[in-house]
Amino acid sequence: MEDRNILPFFKGQEIKNVECIDISNMGFGVLKPNNFTVFAKGLIIGEKADLKIEKLSKNFAIASVLNIINKSVDRREVTMPNTKAINAYKYLHINYPAQIKLKEKQLYDLFGYKIKVLASDQEFHYRNKSSFTISNGKYNMYGDNNKLVPVDQCIISHKEINKIMPYVLEAINNNKKAKIKEVIFRYSQHQDALMIIFVSEIDNYFANKIAQEIVGYSSKVKSVILNMGTSNNYLFNETEKTLYGDDYIIDRIFNKLFKITSKSFYQVNNYQTEKLYQTILDFGKFTLEDNILDLYCGVGSIALTLSDYVNHILGVEILKEAVDSARENIELNDIHNVDIIRQDLNDNLSIEDNIDCIIVDPPRSGLSQNIIKNISNSKVNKLIYVSCNPTTQKRDIDLFIKAGYKLSKQQAVDMFSNTEHIESVALLEK
Repeated sequence: MEDRNILPFFKGQEIKNVECIDISNMGFGVLKPNNFTVFAKGLIIGEKADLKIEKLSKNFAIASVLNIINKSVDRREVTMPNTKAINAYKYLHINYPAQIKLKEKQLYDLFGYKIKVLASDQEFHYRNKSSFTISNGKYNMYGDNNKLVPVDQCIISHKEINKIMPYVLEAINNNKKAKIKEVIFRYSQHQDALMIIFVSEIDNYFANKIAQEIVGYSSKVKSVILNMGTSNNYLFNETEKTLYGDDYIIDRIFNKLFKITSKSFYQVNNYQTEKLYQTILDFGKFTLEDNILDLYCGVGSIALTLSDYVNHILGVEILKEAVDSARENIELNDIHNVDIIRQDLNDNLSIEDNIDCIIVDPPRSGLSQNIIKNISNSKVNKLIYVSCNPTTQKRDIDLFIKAGYKLSKQQAVDMFSNTEHIESVALLEK
């Protein structure tokens, strides 16, 4: 009798001349030697390669690429240092028009119909926020097997971030007793200004010395923040101290200004954000009589953008820092038809009868069953769903359709070129 538990390969085995037949939504090439699923990073559909099995489970394997036998016409070589080892750039080896076609294919495979992707005009150096781990006196990002890989710069970070990086690292290495374990850079295109956030478990004199050195290097540094705590994620450390300048920088979307603090959720791609928000405006076809409910509103960027086109917007957000920032942004822009409340959207949300449209922009995990039920049971006929994770968006859309909504329009915006990520906007109507 055949033993179905016997795997066709073993860890460390080399496999010759295997064709990549697809690319997963995580950005890995998909291969099927002996009808067994193998994932390998850095391949393009149609390419054949020699592989080495690195990890093996009952249902799939992860392999490294030893040699590409026939390179795709869509393959490109990028010579910038450090790029090949970084998990953040899973599509860097694919030329940009082919990236757009690939993302449209992946959306088609997921949803079952064609969805247009709005390409980016800025393929590289678009991110206005980047973070790096400090280890062994160097910047590091996470590469294969979640291991830290030293980097000098980042090909998708804004050029102003890359320019300041060596000076900041020099200041950190000059003051190692500050025990800096992470650095976050934020850039405002509107102000041409930088915010730099240092993360350390301690507050001491040496962090102030780092700030003084950096300010001496560049006049574009308008804010230096020290975030203190034991968490590896600076968002979870509540204690902060302003070492230099203001505790915010100011950026602009369309005709609205936004205060960006160290912890603000803010779109990372200025070049594409206006395309994303214009898609919301186009789908909504709002009038000056409309009342909007904006869920997961963050610092209020969608609400403030729409404020010129509607009667009233109520934004709902759970994070206190985001609520405070949203209210400051309302005041900064002298807006009188937007209100922000703090509430956990996993709790019951009372949706008033006078709401004409609900906008949701949830985290990657998507919407909870409770909020889907609350929206579906309301009298709101129009829902605009903005998502950075089409997989959970598809799951939630299916539930809304079962509850009586229909999918009227959908469009994607490439906010994250050279990565596997995409932003999708869907219009659902009862």
